[in-house]
Amino acid sequence: MEPTAPQNPYAAPTVDVLSAPQGDDNASFILDGRTTSIGQGVNWVARGWGVFTQSPLIWIVNSVIVIGIYFVLSLVPFIGSILSMALYALLGAGLMIGAHAQHNGRALEVADTFAGFQSEHKMNLLVLGLLYMVSWVVLIILAGISFAIVLGASGVAGSLFSGDSSAIVGLIAGAGIGVILIGLVVMAASIPIAMAFWFAPILVALHGLSPLSAMKSSFFACLKNFLPFFLYGIIFIVLVIVGSIPILLGLLVVFPLLFTSTYAAYRDIFLADDGN
Repeated sequence: MEPTAPQNPYAAPTVDVLSAPQGDDNASFILDGRTTSIGQGVNWVARGWGVFTQSPLIWIVNSVIVIGIYFVLSLVPFIGSILSMALYALLGAGLMIGAHAQHNGRALEVADTFAGFQSEHKMNLLVLGLLYMVSWVVLIILAGISFAIVLGASGVAGSLFSGDSSAIVGLIAGAGIGVILIGLVVMAASIPIAMAFWFAPILVALHGLSPLSAMKSSFFACLKNFLPFFLYGIIFIVLVIVGSIPILLGLLVVFPLLFTSTYAAYRDIFLADDGN
């Protein structure tokens, strides 16, 4: 056994850099990502547009397929909502795998939508989807319990049986403040969930991270890039509003752009020395 080389205690700390997915010979994977400038929020959309325009029709078809699956599942009471959340990672990974294949020179295909189901990491993607489902179910349950407590404490439930309409109106108005506060808390709590799962499917599919490691990396990457993501979010709010004006037809471009820009953001944040 060779002796261990002495380490310089004054050396600068190193960044966790792992191997990039196949086809990225000039890029290295940065665990937990790197911090980018606020202007990158615009660049991610611009680069995503470039990815989209390489195969616009296929991107639209693939996005419509995913949206169609979610729509059909939404028609099934309760179970449909559970399944749609559980499939989040598998379907999301498929779109990212397709974007990555296109980046590496292969033509995008409709079959790429379901590439997550054929991935060697499909079980981890399924677990990731289940964790996503559990996160939202727990949040919804807690919100429901809080809502019931507010109504009970305000006396609205009891007043409904009393028949005193003036008292009911007054109590509902008072309880409304509590309900609004619960809504704000739920919105705030949903942000960390979105951060933990935003990049998680692509990190599992392309880098083989475990579900929990992918969630951790995604969360800290989003946290490091809060400002560019804030700008990115504003841009997409505007795009959704504009895209909804012509009978929602513009959303046929906005939805695929959300996926392709997410892939662009992944490359910018997680891959070092990447020319995009």
